[in-house]
Amino acid sequence: MTGFERQWQSRFEKFATRHQPDHLVSGWSAAGLRRRLAAFEALLDQGLLDGGARALELGCGAGTYVRLLAKRGHPVVGLDYSLPSLRRAMAADLPQAGRYVAGDASCLPFPDGSFRAVTCIGVLQAQEGPEAALTEIGRVLEPAGVAVVETLNPWNLLAAARRLSAFLRHQPTRLRYGSPGEVERVMASRGLRPVRRLSILLPPRSLPGIEGMLGRPWLIRAIETVPGVRALAPQAYWIVGVKA
Repeated sequence: MTGFERQWQSRFEKFATRHQPDHLVSGWSAAGLRRRLAAFEALLDQGLLDGGARALELGCGAGTYVRLLAKRGHPVVGLDYSLPSLRRAMAADLPQAGRYVAGDASCLPFPDGSFRAVTCIGVLQAQEGPEAALTEIGRVLEPAGVAVVETLNPWNLLAAARRLSAFLRHQPTRLRYGSPGEVERVMASRGLRPVRRLSILLPPRSLPGIEGMLGRPWLIRAIETVPGVRALAPQAYWIVGVKA
């Protein structure tokens, strides 16, 4: 584990020690987690997983997606390297519908082909690079298994402004950004064929009131069809990949 990754592990441990709500334990805004959950439920509604498919939430934080998948009838495991986060996840999962395991994304404690699906949301931004985690995701997926991988958009206007500010102040960037094309190439090299890319739109923390606008059809059409807007507006992308 690199120094950058150890810093993030320490942050996640502090989040879970200091906060109760799921979004704060995982380092999100309330709107950020809410909109991600809505996007994930839409994928499930569209047939992302067969009934009863065994799933792994990689970097489970407070276990939000573990509980959602368990309610949908999936045997699910939540893995995180933050023990305080795992304790929060277990406390929130009162019926103990999921299983929780301590571990690192770069060395998953599971045999090859253990899962039909792996979610990797909010993980790559805290990794030095995507290669190790994506290698492990490809290994633990069974043939034709599905991965949902999030990468922060490096071209988003607010993200670019933050990176420029850090550069001018001679400060390190706190988050890792990876272009979706780069992440897709790494996924393909690990046997994960990208089949879909979703734009994740989130309101700035300082402007939570605009969340309602982000679901309007005309705005979604503009983001998906206008090249410049499509590149600059999303805060993140989700890439759905299928194991060859």
